[in-house]
Amino acid sequence: MPSWTKFDASVIEKTHGNIFYYRSLYEGKHSEIFPRAKELIAKGEIIDNIMYGTERAKNVQTPYLVANICKLIPEIPAMLVSRSIGNIQSSLSPDDFQTENINQETDELVDEPRDEVSRIIHVQQEIINQIQKNSNLAFEHWGNILQQQVDGGLVGVPWNDELGLRLEFKARDVYYPHDNGLGVDLAYEIEIDDEEYLHVYREEVKDGDLHTKHMLYILNEQRKTEEVPEDEAKKLLDMKELEKVYLGRGRPFVIYWPNEKTFMNPLGTSCLKGQDGKQDEINWTLTRNAITFERNGKPRIAVSKEVMQALMEKAHERYGDESKIDHRDLEVTTFDDQGKALEVIQIDITKIGDIQWVKDLMKLMLMETKTSEKVVDFYMDKTTATGAQSGVAKFYDLFTSLIKAEQIQSEYIYFLQQLIESALWLANYNDDAVVIEEPEIMLKSMIPISRKELIEENKMAFEGANDIPTQSLETTLRRNNPNASEEWIREEIARIEAEKSGDDSFSLMNGRQTLQQFMGNRDADGNPVQDDE
Repeated sequence: MPSWTKFDASVIEKTHGNIFYYRSLYEGKHSEIFPRAKELIAKGEIIDNIMYGTERAKNVQTPYLVANICKLIPEIPAMLVSRSIGNIQSSLSPDDFQTENINQETDELVDEPRDEVSRIIHVQQEIINQIQKNSNLAFEHWGNILQQQVDGGLVGVPWNDELGLRLEFKARDVYYPHDNGLGVDLAYEIEIDDEEYLHVYREEVKDGDLHTKHMLYILNEQRKTEEVPEDEAKKLLDMKELEKVYLGRGRPFVIYWPNEKTFMNPLGTSCLKGQDGKQDEINWTLTRNAITFERNGKPRIAVSKEVMQALMEKAHERYGDESKIDHRDLEVTTFDDQGKALEVIQIDITKIGDIQWVKDLMKLMLMETKTSEKVVDFYMDKTTATGAQSGVAKFYDLFTSLIKAEQIQSEYIYFLQQLIESALWLANYNDDAVVIEEPEIMLKSMIPISRKELIEENKMAFEGANDIPTQSLETTLRRNNPNASEEWIREEIARIEAEKSGDDSFSLMNGRQTLQQFMGNRDADGNPVQDDE
């Protein structure tokens, strides 16, 4: 396990590689990382307006142009997968949950009135819902997937403290696994009272139990560490205890999700690995074209020597400087012997540049990263005249990206399930009424479809073939109404069931019941009703 004698960029790079380079690549800070761009900016040939301002340019006012394909590569799967994640449901029914075991500790996990133990229909589902609320999970999916793609990995940690039972997601550079595979350290650089500290949270499996520990180190100017005594660490971290043991837990609570894990890269690799050279060439080509256009694209005027001499004399006469030629003096002039006094010269700017080369590089980047060209609407000239497409046509246009996104989706679902299971473990540590489970995560379509198509698709699944349904009424309602609350789903099921049970075939065949029949053919006093003869 790590010894933590020092903490600097070299420690991060040793475990995680140059992840900060890929972050700069994604964020478009290419003028900071590409040598050709830095050299031209230093010479004043081009400028980066954000960093330096236009005053740095010496020769021409040409900006460094960035067509950031490295931004699209991770954002496309993040967009597809994040929109497909629906509600998280307990795999237990209300009857499976031991309601008689619910106590004040259970009630504290859920945001309910505190005057007495609240009555909750489905406690297990309420606890899972509370985890989602405390974690702001609905806002985290896109960022989680994006960060995992850019960095090559993502860390998930369950916590149960004064902020409630929740999940936290962290960049991979805080994650340091133990060599024996039985534990992990999370290292955070924090500042307390203007002093820099290294906070290390350790999880380690010993004899089949999970031991957790918080350690605090003070950092000096050389980034060397010195461990803070336990009592002082408790005070600085505002913790009552620094160590805990979870009996029977044979694996860490911390979950790590690698991207494209291999034996060579067990912690995963960035989706942008190997794309920096092509991105540099794209930017270089576009910037070089801009320089050429800046120097040669503007119209120029050629005049005879006589006209030029007359202009210079008038400038000297007017301003005292022959170089300050007024353009208004060119509006009216005389012709020379050949009938020409001035001539406008402009090159054909359509011949400038290597745009096809840029397109080929972009296509190569998309191909290497398993990204469909159509997903970025790159070749607009190949679309249909109306622009309208069926869902099937969209599916095959995005086929490559969807295959990649489905793989990421399945991994992300497993990642979330393991994290929630770990969070329930933490809750069960203080309250036996909490059941440890891996909940079900409902999925929505990655590709937007019309409301009509959605309802027809789920109706066919509900009715099934040969009157044998392939999905339940509850699943049908959830898929037709992916943003509906649990309460609405339950009420809607109850309404549908009530309407179905309002009539039965026997009563309809024999006519509606009269009041006497409903009362069992007895009067108000309970005496049998006799038919009058």
